[in-house]
Amino acid sequence: MLKGWNSEESVSDENLDRENAVVKGYYHSSQDDWDGKEWKRNFHEIRQRDLMIFALGDIKEKKVLDIGCGAADYLTAVGKMGAEFVGGQDLDKEAILRGKKRLDKENIKNQLIIGNATKLEFPNNYFDIVFSSDFFEHISAEVKEIVISEAYRVLKPGGSFIIKTPNLTFLKIVIILKRILNILRFRSPFIYVAHTKNNPDNEHFGLTTHSELSHLLESNFFHTPEIVHTPLVRRGLPKIITKLLYGRVAFSEAIILSAKKAVFYGFWK
Repeated sequence: MLKGWNSEESVSDENLDRENAVVKGYYHSSQDDWDGKEWKRNFHEIRQRDLMIFALGDIKEKKVLDIGCGAADYLTAVGKMGAEFVGGQDLDKEAILRGKKRLDKENIKNQLIIGNATKLEFPNNYFDIVFSSDFFEHISAEVKEIVISEAYRVLKPGGSFIIKTPNLTFLKIVIILKRILNILRFRSPFIYVAHTKNNPDNEHFGLTTHSELSHLLESNFFHTPEIVHTPLVRRGLPKIITKLLYGRVAFSEAIILSAKKAVFYGFWK
């Protein structure tokens, strides 16, 4: 029986298909228990991935690049949807090797490169579509601008650039509410967004907002970005509240922006 995007699905550590865990949406049951034995399937995250893929538009017979491609999870889906050629670049050598193996197994024409996203190893005006998912939160504002300019360079004029990254505005709201709730429960209010300061890691030091990212895109001759809204789904949250908050950027858990490369400036820069 289907239970929808708000349902949960758990699996024990010994029954987990580790090779495909992430692409299937399985994560440790707790952010604080990375050695735990239970994994839960995050259907809401899978939904957001789909929304980003839909933002790519018509993929069939297109050349598509993933910046920060990891093990080619997204590129495998893109290839299965009919892309003519998929490219990817990432610093993680092991991930690139796994991704290459996965794409070759699916007979998807590809080129995966080990390298920094500040210098994409692909020709000018080559790709129809460029995207980057869950990467921009790992880089500074200065590096974001360089990566965006590189995405512009390798895109064909009129091509699409899509970014998916956590929404800093939403995370701040959640933390404020959690702090208030902790105070009311006589607990410590000193909690922070996961993967940021005062946490075991600081991987998400580049968290950003819709406005900041839109400004960076427009500064690099991308047309005004279109926002893909993501529904706020939480167990126990009344549907009427979900509907009222839908379309308000502050309450989108993820930022998904789609922008087009300039045509006239693209051809005659």
